[in-house]
Amino acid sequence: MKALTQCWFTRMHIPEGRAHKEDDGSHTSWCRHCERPIVSWDKARWFLADGFNVTHLAETVGGRFLFVVDSLEEAMIARYPVRDLPDEAAIEALKAELRERHGIGKPGSTLELHDSGAKPAERRKLADKRARRVAPTGRSSPLSASY
Repeated sequence: MKALTQCWFTRMHIPEGRAHKEDDGSHTSWCRHCERPIVSWDKARWFLADGFNVTHLAETVGGRFLFVVDSLEEAMIARYPVRDLPDEAAIEALKAELRERHGIGKPGSTLELHDSGAKPAERRKLADKRARRVAPTGRSSPLSASY
């Protein structure tokens, strides 16, 4: 029987080797941990390639939103539409207000602010930050029973 892999716990798939670029602009590879086919549209977030991807559908069909997500509970706390805001400066002002209102970025906070219209470079930066937080540090954590 195969043991549960790291991506099963973290829900973060890591490609093994180089990704193959498809005609639709997506990138495909195999997950280093679960050895299943995975797909990405920004090379930052990888999803299982088999099945229906609701996240990609929501990002490509719906309008732009700001999401407040609790990364510990894996739950969406709030969603804010930004289609009525006139420009990028107004969106950045709303982001600053939401960070202050929800305490995002303060010590001990597990909340994150996600922008559905974020550029791929911003998404990669956020994914790298999340991966560093998930990676084991060698110290035991009160939230982890595996160390």
